[in-house]
Amino acid sequence: MRYLSVARLTAVAMLAMTAAACTPVVNTPTGRPPTATATPATTTAAATPARSPDVAPRPARVAVPAPVRPPARGCLGAVIHRIDASDNGPPWRPLCMAVGGVLRVEHLGPEGFAVSPAGRTNCQYEAGVRECRLVNTGKVRVTITRGDAAVRTLSLTIVSGSVRPAPACPAVAPYPIDAAEGGPPWAALCLKLGAVLRVTNLGPEGFVVRPSAAVRCSYEAAVRDCRLLRTGTVTFEITHGDSPPRTLTVVVVR
Repeated sequence: MRYLSVARLTAVAMLAMTAAACTPVVNTPTGRPPTATATPATTTAAATPARSPDVAPRPARVAVPAPVRPPARGCLGAVIHRIDASDNGPPWRPLCMAVGGVLRVEHLGPEGFAVSPAGRTNCQYEAGVRECRLVNTGKVRVTITRGDAAVRTLSLTIVSGSVRPAPACPAVAPYPIDAAEGGPPWAALCLKLGAVLRVTNLGPEGFVVRPSAAVRCSYEAAVRDCRLLRTGTVTFEITHGDSPPRTLTVVVVR
C-alpha cells in the first residue's frame, strides 16, 4: 500500500481551498419567490383576454348627413304666375307658391281686386296689370269683383322660400335703388341670398333696416351697399328730413 507524502497532501488541500473560493455565491432573500414566478399566469390572462379569430372588429362610426327636407308637395317655387281676370271659365283651382314669387293679374282695371288678409302680399298696379309680390307665408284669398258681386276667387297658399326654382328672384349684384326724395312707392323685391342692394342718393342719416342683422351695409359718398345675409323678409326704411318715410320690402331666398 502506497502512502502519499506530506507534501502531496498539502498541495491537494490547497487546490481544494482555491476552487471553493472561486465559486460564486448567489444570495436569495429569505421568503421571496424567484423572479420567474413573481406574476401568476392567471393574472396576465385576465388582464388581456385573447381575441377570437372568428370575431370581426367593430366598424368605425361614419357621420351620416342630415336629411334634406323635400319641397312642399304640389307647390310652385318663387315663380311668376299669371291669371286672366277677364276669363269667365271654371273656378280657379287652389294655388301654392313660394314666398318671393309674383302673382300677375292681367286684364283688370284699378278697381275690382282684393286680397285678404293684408300684409302677405305687396301689389302694384299699372296699365291693366297688377303684380303682387308674395312677401310673407300663410294663406290668402284673392277676389275679383264686378260691380257688387264677386266674380271669381283664388285660394293661395304661400310657403317658405325653400321651394325651388326661383326665377322671380334675380341674383343681380348690385341691385340699384334710387333713394332720392319723392317718387312713387317702391314695389317689393325678391333677391337671392348673398346679393347686394345698392342704395344711392342718400346721406349718412335716414336709413333703417329691420331686422338689422339680416344685412351688412357699407357707406361712402351717399351710396350704401347692403349684402343680404339671411333668408326671409327684410324692410328698408328711408327718410329725408321731415318727409314721410319710404319703405322697401325685400324677400331673400336661396
